[in-house]
Amino acid sequence: MFTKTKLENGLRILMAPMQGTNTVTILVLCGTGSDYEVREQGGISHFLEHMFFKGTKNRPTPDAIKHELDGMGSLSNAFTSHELTGYHIKAAKTYLDQSLDLLADIYKNSTLAGEEIERERQVIIEELHKDRDTPTLYIWWVWEHLLYGDQPAGLDVIGEEKIIRALTPEDFRNYFHSQYVAENTAVVVAGNFDERTTLARVGELFGDMRHAPPVRKKPDVALGQSAPQAHCEYKETDQTHLAIGFHGYDALHPKRYAADVLATLLGGSWSARMWDTIRDKMGLAYTVWTSHESYSNRGFLTTYAGVDHKNVEQTIRAALEEYKKIRDEKIPAEELKRVKDYIRGTTLIGLEASNAVASFVGSEEMLTGNPMTVEEVFAKIEAVTPDDLQAVARELFRPEKLNLAMIGPQKDSAKFNALLKEFS
Repeated sequence: MFTKTKLENGLRILMAPMQGTNTVTILVLCGTGSDYEVREQGGISHFLEHMFFKGTKNRPTPDAIKHELDGMGSLSNAFTSHELTGYHIKAAKTYLDQSLDLLADIYKNSTLAGEEIERERQVIIEELHKDRDTPTLYIWWVWEHLLYGDQPAGLDVIGEEKIIRALTPEDFRNYFHSQYVAENTAVVVAGNFDERTTLARVGELFGDMRHAPPVRKKPDVALGQSAPQAHCEYKETDQTHLAIGFHGYDALHPKRYAADVLATLLGGSWSARMWDTIRDKMGLAYTVWTSHESYSNRGFLTTYAGVDHKNVEQTIRAALEEYKKIRDEKIPAEELKRVKDYIRGTTLIGLEASNAVASFVGSEEMLTGNPMTVEEVFAKIEAVTPDDLQAVARELFRPEKLNLAMIGPQKDSAKFNALLKEFS
C-alpha cells in the first residue's frame, strides 16, 4: 500500500511504508529525459544527472557528497532514461533525515560549476564507449533506432560524442531551470519510517521548489513502418546479438498487461516457449528472453538472443515460428495459470526490498500518473484470458510491425529483410 500527497507547488509525495525491514529508500524523480531534448543538445539530461553529484551550495565538492554517502553505508545512484531521471539513496532507517536532506540539496542546489563540467565530459564519453563496446547494452540502442529512427524516441539517451563535447554551462543551467520544477517532480519514500513526520520533512525540504510547468514537452512519436525491417550493425564479436519483435503498447493502453503476460509466456522464465525451443530443444543460445516494454507513448515486445554466427538464421526462424504459434493457436489454460503464478511469485520476491518498492510506485506515477498497488496489478494480470492473449498476438504479431536488430559480423541486411518477409 502507498499514499500520494500533492503539495501546493505541485510536487508529489508517495509513501510506501513496509514492515520487517530496517532500511528506507528515497527516490526523487524528475519527469524529463532524452525525449525532451532538442537535437543539438542530445544527452544533456544524462550529463546533468552526473553533475548533481559534483557539488552544491551546502556541499561544495564531490568529496563532500561521496564521503557523506559512504559514511551512511548507503547504496546510492542515479539514472536517466527517455522519459525519467531519478536519484536515490537506500540506507538504514536511522539515516532517513540525512538522506532526504542530501537528495533535496543536490536536486535543488547543484552549482553546475564549469570546471566540474569540463572534468566530467570525458567520463561521459568513456561511458558512451563502454556501452557501445557492450553488445548486450548496445543492441537496445540499435533496436530503438530501427523502430523510431531520427526522432527522440530513436536516439541514444547518452547522446553523441560531438554534442557531449559542445554542451556549455549555460546549456545546463537553462535545461535545469526549464525541467527541474515542482510540478515535474515526485519524491518516493519506501521502507521503515513514520509517515506523518516524513511527509512534513519532505514538504519542508522540497516545498520551496520553483512553481511552474516544465518548459519542454516531448513530441509525439511518429510510426511510419509498413513492412518488416532489419538492420545489421557491423562489429567483430564472438556472438551475434539479435533482438526480434514488434511494436507494442504504451503504458496507458488497456491491453498493456495482457501483452506483459504474453511476453512472460514467450520468454520470461525457464519454462517459457522461446527458452524451451531456442535453448533447451535446439541448443542455440545460452541467453534468450522476451519482454514487453512500455513508455508513456509507445511500446515494443521483443525477444533477445546471443548466438553463434552460423546459427543466426536458424534462431530467427525459430523465434518467428514461436510468434506464429502463439498467435494462431490458443494458449492452454494450465500454461496461462503457470505464467500468472510465476509473475505473482517473482514480483512479490522482488518487492521485498525497499528500493524495488520505490521504483515500482515511482515509475508508474511518472509514466501514467496513476500508480496501482501490487494487488491491483495482480488483479489486472489475473483477468487476462487465453482469448485476450490470442487477440493481442493477432494484433501485434503482424508483418508491418516486425523488426530485427543485430550486432555482429554480418554486413548484409538485405538477406535478413528477405527472411522477415516470409513471416505472414
